[in-house]
This record gives sequence, structure tokens and C-alpha cells, in this order.
Amino acid sequence: MKLFPFPAGAFLLRFTLCAAALLLSAAASVNAQSTTQQPAEAPQKKIELSAELRWRFEFRDNADFKPADDFDASTGQRIRLSLLARVHPKFSLFVQVQDSEVFDSATDKIIHDLATNLHQAYFDWEIGGSQWQFRGGRQELSYGEQRLIGVFGWDNVGRSFDAGRLRWQHRTWSTDFFWGRVLDVRRAGPRSRAGDQDLSGFYATSAPSNSTRRTEFYGLFLHDGLRSRGELTTGALDTTRIYTAGVRYVSQPKTGWRFSVEHAWQFGERGPDSHLAAMFISTLGHVWPGRWEPRLQFEYDFGSGDDKPTDGKSREFHNLFPTNHIYYGYADLFGLRNIHDFRLTAATALHPKATFEFDYHHFLLAAPRGPWKNAAGRVLGFDPTGQSGRDVGTELDFTLRLPVQKHAQFLGGYSLFFPGRFAERTRGPENHKFAYLQTLFRF
Repeated sequence: MKLFPFPAGAFLLRFTLCAAALLLSAAASVNAQSTTQQPAEAPQKKIELSAELRWRFEFRDNADFKPADDFDASTGQRIRLSLLARVHPKFSLFVQVQDSEVFDSATDKIIHDLATNLHQAYFDWEIGGSQWQFRGGRQELSYGEQRLIGVFGWDNVGRSFDAGRLRWQHRTWSTDFFWGRVLDVRRAGPRSRAGDQDLSGFYATSAPSNSTRRTEFYGLFLHDGLRSRGELTTGALDTTRIYTAGVRYVSQPKTGWRFSVEHAWQFGERGPDSHLAAMFISTLGHVWPGRWEPRLQFEYDFGSGDDKPTDGKSREFHNLFPTNHIYYGYADLFGLRNIHDFRLTAATALHPKATFEFDYHHFLLAAPRGPWKNAAGRVLGFDPTGQSGRDVGTELDFTLRLPVQKHAQFLGGYSLFFPGRFAERTRGPENHKFAYLQTLFRF
């Protein structure tokens, strides 16, 4: 008879990580009490330990949009333990291990290799003066609003790269030059995909210290070693090589009017097919001062689609490696691919430690003959004739954030998706429901 419903090794690993995390939290609590009496200019510690514990219960109903019962509930657990060692004023080491599990899910089965338990392991080296810094090793990459390159923190595993990053800073400018290979996350299925995904490029940001505005320029190159035959399915197998060039401008004062605009073009080859695509994002909002801090914002998101899916020319925008969850509906049914997303957000502070947010989305296909895909590229609906129209549907998101204190945060939400004509014809007529309750502790 088995004592545990999972392998003994996995149980011992989780038990050890939990125990270590609790010990770290206790130490952090004692340290927090002692450090309150230290002067503000206390020197940096040579060794710092930290822990993150996250549990999230969630459920989905009618994920296939059909009347048959497909209710799925699960609990995700993620534990991260981190160590920062300042070996020298110009050299430091950072290591972060994690354990990630999903319990009781019928659809998401994470199977860990040893590599995925080491989320980050890198060194920082300040070269010469403070203008040049190099980071090498396994690390998270995050730029802009993370719409193209992000840490994917909502996911139970997240995303990291085996990468090198050289940062140059001068006055108001900071520019990163980087190359990275995405670390595969193994779920149910093969040990790894057939080809590696490499991302390289630069990301430049100008952010004056006395201004609420910032300007960003970037140039990115994706090489995906997974070989495909393209749209015609009769050509030779080939890899994907996509160049992305973009600009983003933001004005975001604490109160008053705020806006942002971002535009990017893509060109290259998607397998044997030539690739040409674009995206455009704009926001306009206002934050009112006062106790409630009400906020209202309009957002428009566009990712080009392919209206001729059999001509050997790729026109669908590739959203690269985003943190997607917070932008195109919390139910995660859409990515920045073949999409018009019209979004209205209203938020208010119900309490100094409680924020309520409501989001309304209306989704249309940019190309009616192109597929409806999520951020990972999974096809959710497709009508190559275009007779199902553009209207994919409407989503309502309700979110409550409770940052109780600096060590504890609670998050809850409910999403309801109403299928439009396209979704009804290609998926089904039933409303899709998604809800979650998340607890996060950091020490």
C-alpha cells in the first residue's frame, strides 16, 4: 500500500522545500523586527535568503464550449527559494530553485525534469565603471509591458532563459543586448520539443528620472529550430526565423491623464513561408485623486492575421514569449495573434488594502479566414472559408486584489466568456467560466 499518492522522492523534495521556506519566513520575520532599528544607510548584506510560497485554486467550466460536462478544478503550488551572494562589490551570484505542482487537474499535468527545478542561476558582473553590466546564466527576461518578452509569472512554472545579457547605461538611457534559449517546461508528453527556441536582440529605454514619460526601441530575432512544411504542406521542412522591430511610448503620471502606444513590424521566414506581420497597441486612461483613486482606461490591441492561409505567405503576428494573462482576458483564450481587442477597464480602491477591477473585452478576428489562437499558438477555432465571420465573443473579468501586508497578498477573480458567432460555429454555444483564488507569501 502506498503511503503517499505521489512518488516518495517528490514528497521528500516538497517537504524539504516547504520546511526550508517556513524556516526562512521565520528568520525573515525576526530579521524584519531587528532591521527596523538599523539606520537607513545600513550596508548591504553579503548573503541574502528569500522565499516565495504560492497556492492557487482555480476551476474552468465549459472549456470546450459544448453542453457536455467538462468541469475541471485544480490546485497549483509553487515554492521558490532564492540565495543572493555578493562576492565582491562588482560581482554577485543568484540562485533560485523551485518546486511546482498541479493537483487534481484533468488537463494540466506538469512533469518535472531536474532542469526545470532550477529556475534561475546567474552571475552579475559590473565591468569597469557602472555603465556596463553583464549577466550570464539561467535568468528571467522581461521588457516593456512584457507583451512580447515576459517572465510568465501567472503560470505555475514561469519562464526562464539560458542567456547572456549585456547592459549599457548612460544618463537617461539603458540598453540591453542579449541572447537566450528558452528553457522547456515539460508537461504530459515528450521530454522536449523537436527544436530549440533562441531569442536575441536589443532593447533600449529612455526614462528621465524627473519625468513620467519613457521611450523604448527594440529589435528582436527569433530562431525556432522546430522544422515545418509551412502552409502549402508540400515544401521542404525548414526552421522559423522572424525579425521584430518596434517602438513604445508611455506617459503615466500617478494621477490625471495617461496614455501609451506601441507598434511593431515582423518579417522573415516561418518555416518555408515568407513572413510579414504587424501589431499595434494603444491605451488612454485617467486616474482621479482621492481616497478611492478611481481609474478608467480604454485599450485597443491589434495583431495581424492571415486571410489567405494556403498561399505560402505568413501574415499572422507572432507574439514571441509574453506574459499574456493580464492583457487579453483573464480566461487566457486569446493572444496577440489575429485579433482586434476592444477593452474597457474600471478600477477603484475599496480600502487602502483592497482594489476591485472590472474589465470588458470584445474580440474580433483581424482576418476571418485565419485561426483563433491563444498566446501559446494553440488553435481554438478555425474556418478557412471565412463564413463564420469575425465576432469571436465578449469577456467580463472581475478581480479583487488584497495586499494585506508586504509579505502576504491575496488575489481572486471570476471570468465569463460569451461566445460570438465565430466561436459558436467553430467551438460551441456554451458560456466559458473561469475562477481562481490565490495566496502568495514572500519573505
